[in-house]
Amino acid sequence: MSFAFIRKRSKNYIVYLEYKDKESGKKIQKNMGSFEKKRDASKKLNEVKDSIYSDKLVIPSALNVESFMLDFIEKHKINISITTYNNYMRICKKYIIPLLGSYKLDEIRPIHIQNYIDDLAGILTPQTIKVHVNILNLAFKKAYRLRLIKENIIECVEVPKNRKFKNNIYNKEDMIKLLNTCKNTDMELYIYLASGLGLRISEILGLTWDNIDFANSTVTINKITIRNNGLVSLKSPKTESSERTITCPKEIMLMLKDHKRLQLENKLKGKIKNTMNLLFFDKNEQPIAQDVLSKKFNKFLLKNNLEHIRFHDLRHSHVTLLINSKVPIKVISERVGHSNINTTLNIYAHALKEMDSEASDKISQTLFEII
Repeated sequence: MSFAFIRKRSKNYIVYLEYKDKESGKKIQKNMGSFEKKRDASKKLNEVKDSIYSDKLVIPSALNVESFMLDFIEKHKINISITTYNNYMRICKKYIIPLLGSYKLDEIRPIHIQNYIDDLAGILTPQTIKVHVNILNLAFKKAYRLRLIKENIIECVEVPKNRKFKNNIYNKEDMIKLLNTCKNTDMELYIYLASGLGLRISEILGLTWDNIDFANSTVTINKITIRNNGLVSLKSPKTESSERTITCPKEIMLMLKDHKRLQLENKLKGKIKNTMNLLFFDKNEQPIAQDVLSKKFNKFLLKNNLEHIRFHDLRHSHVTLLINSKVPIKVISERVGHSNINTTLNIYAHALKEMDSEASDKISQTLFEII
């Protein structure tokens, strides 16, 4: 039971809140404000009492940020993938705890979080910092619901804006040069799947031969690769929209047929077993880690004096080329596995803006030049 009262100390009137600590069981008195005039103290007393009666009063917590964050992530584990859980825990132990962990949960303020974000701005990308903020936001929302804090302070901070990837994509000429350069190399099929189908790196490495329908020229994406405690395994994609079946260009289907024929020959010769039925596997016939392929791609670009982009940027290049080719946004969104059209619109706003300018020029030519 909590109650409030006024006590005169020297020349001031002090409002106290008395409550029982849940952990120690001891009675604790907390100073809720000191006032020179009794009427101001009485006003504050009534506010505190109203909070008690309406069950809106936040009892100070002995928890610090470190204890709460570790407990939150562990309990939140059931709602996220093992990869996300490991990433959250790594961020918490490497960044959040060293910089914020010692603060008492009820004493941390927006300025502390803002300083945390600003300190990371010169080290991490805006996209990565947003992951940090997302973790803190989820945790502090729970703390607010449990009445451990008075407000979700994360709502008060500013987050760095994402840098646009506009300059990190290949145009049509760049893509043709890349495709010609990778011909007959061990990177060829990877690059064709990413640039020709817009697949994510985890989706490419998660493909098994039952995903390839040669009769209907389609590829089904229903698995991705993840790394957990150093081991790479297959799992279902994060969202339902990522599970999809898309039509595959005939050129890529021919390459897939050749790849399967070569695997079958090696299997008949006893060189491989491929019990997991994978399209791509390492020397131990296990799924390939995403970072392994990324590094291999970077070396390929460097060796062939090609402009550096990330492997994932082949997917961005693919979508941008489709937009420039006037393929409907809904079709593009479904092919690349976005949860809704708005995701596609937001990510590729720059390409759509260029199309809008082109549309303006065309209507000018169609209507006004004849007047």
